[in-house]
Amino acid sequence: MTVVMRISGASWIVLAGALALAACGESQLGETEVTTNGMTDEAAEDSPQLLTPVDTPPPVELPVLAPISYAVIEAELEAGAGCSVVEDGKALLVAVEGDAIAQPNGTMRHFAFDGEPDALWDGGTFTAGVFSIEVTPGEGEGEQIEGVLVKPASVLVREEGQEGETEIRAEWHCGA
Repeated sequence: MTVVMRISGASWIVLAGALALAACGESQLGETEVTTNGMTDEAAEDSPQLLTPVDTPPPVELPVLAPISYAVIEAELEAGAGCSVVEDGKALLVAVEGDAIAQPNGTMRHFAFDGEPDALWDGGTFTAGVFSIEVTPGEGEGEQIEGVLVKPASVLVREEGQEGETEIRAEWHCGA
């Protein structure tokens, strides 16, 4: 006597899945072959722990200033006399009366100058939200190059709430 069973489409999928699990269950992993990160339990117990200790603070990413293109300077600032922080021929901060721009961590921001506009040539602090940029021009008269006064400068970039600061040795260019 032959028994014929009819199985519907949905039942067939469930039956096939159950058979696949049953077939894999015993042949693939035995009780002692449970793995952790590719190691058996015995090997995992003998290996050193690869976790970072809780008391180790994560590394601090110090703020950096990205160079500003000439097109961005023209689009963001009014034309006029002003000053800029220049490193390796690239502007990192550009300031004109009442406005300044820089790109801390690659994001364009407008900065306020904390001082009188006449004092811009003497450097100072620029702030935008959590970022501050302090420019300290070097002593002396500087060098006059095509109507621009150029002095060496120390630039400190800080981000509020972060430990540490970035110090840049650059030039402070002021003129028309």
